[in-house]
Amino acid sequence: MTGIDAVIVGAGSGTRLGLPIPKAFADLCGKPIVCYSLKTFVNHPSVDSTILVVPPVLAEEASRIIGKHNDFADKVRIVAGGAERWESVRNGCAAAGGDWVLVHDAARPFVSNTVIDAVLEKRNDFDCVITATPVVDTVRTIAEGGRCGATVDRSALMRVGTPQLFRRERLTPAFELIKDMPSAPTDEAALFERLGIDVGYSWGSAMNFKITDKADLETARAIIAMAATNA
Repeated sequence: MTGIDAVIVGAGSGTRLGLPIPKAFADLCGKPIVCYSLKTFVNHPSVDSTILVVPPVLAEEASRIIGKHNDFADKVRIVAGGAERWESVRNGCAAAGGDWVLVHDAARPFVSNTVIDAVLEKRNDFDCVITATPVVDTVRTIAEGGRCGATVDRSALMRVGTPQLFRRERLTPAFELIKDMPSAPTDEAALFERLGIDVGYSWGSAMNFKITDKADLETARAIIAMAATNA
């Protein structure tokens, strides 16, 4: 068992985009959002296979959509996800066969080889590595009565993103921890933290942002339009 598999999680709701479909399949300049990150991972020299996890009811439709993209369609496996994000990641990891899995949000279309490489470089030091970006805004706590609380030292903070790298043999059994947690974790690195396993980080890029609402989608469209103009 060797290699690195990418698990792209595309089961997120499109509610905040005002769409009836998962946001991974929202149109971004003529292609579903997910196609941008899929192409990057499929073409990365260190990634052996790429797995796309989608809601079960959309598995057939996802195969049809991905099948239209001849440059990577035959290199992507479609896996049915679960009701929650962690279940989708678990199902994707179960379909993987390598020593390592790279878990990435489908709603982050601008992931680059540089960001992926930075995570992979840490695998000799950690069994879990997250992508992070610095906090650039002033951060305060919230106090009662509509007042601002204390200013937080932002130099000690980071914004967590994806891809996140995991040694698969340690991640797979860690999903069992969730049944004893008060709420599901927002990412799988929290499971390693709960086990007392050190979590490493690598600096990513502000361009690798997550499309969450309509403003993010418009920003992504503007970036692609600008790149096309400058090509």
